[in-house]
Amino acid sequence: MSETVSAAVLPREAFRHCPRCANLGNSAPPEATWFDCAACGFRFHFNAAVSASALIVRHDEQMFFIRRAREPATGKLAYPGGFVDPFETAEEALARETVEEVGMNVREIAYLGSFVNPYTYRGILYPVLDLFFTVRVEGETATLAPDEVTDAFWCNPSDVNPEEIAFPSMRNALRLYLTRLGNLR
Repeated sequence: MSETVSAAVLPREAFRHCPRCANLGNSAPPEATWFDCAACGFRFHFNAAVSASALIVRHDEQMFFIRRAREPATGKLAYPGGFVDPFETAEEALARETVEEVGMNVREIAYLGSFVNPYTYRGILYPVLDLFFTVRVEGETATLAPDEVTDAFWCNPSDVNPEEIAFPSMRNALRLYLTRLGNLR
């Protein structure tokens, strides 16, 4: 684990007071994934956050990569995507995030797989369930959101150095994609 991850605390450890009544303390057992308030009975579950990412693939098997403009992993390679909002499907989030980040409209979506990823943000270690999809888009030209993406390009996914990819889950998704692609040939 990196220093950033090891120095971070889990969401459960960041809660000292009940969000409903402000009582100090958590009566749940130490290994629990929830907060229990002994004073008012409120229970808050610390579920994994969910994200959806698009492995955008062209007809010639070239894949689209972005370079992240913000932490965590500023400057590292990634796929367009982001967190799923409440009451939004993974596919809706994927389409929304792809338009927001690179201005491309998704037209075909196929589920690839999921991986758990530790995501440290502002000192909190969030467990994130990352869902990956292979997609086709309308056109090949990107309009980048400069606050989220500094660069984008098409390349052969086999040529990408896995260490340049932002998160372990994204590296795993690329390996899974390449394995499946190899089995299809």
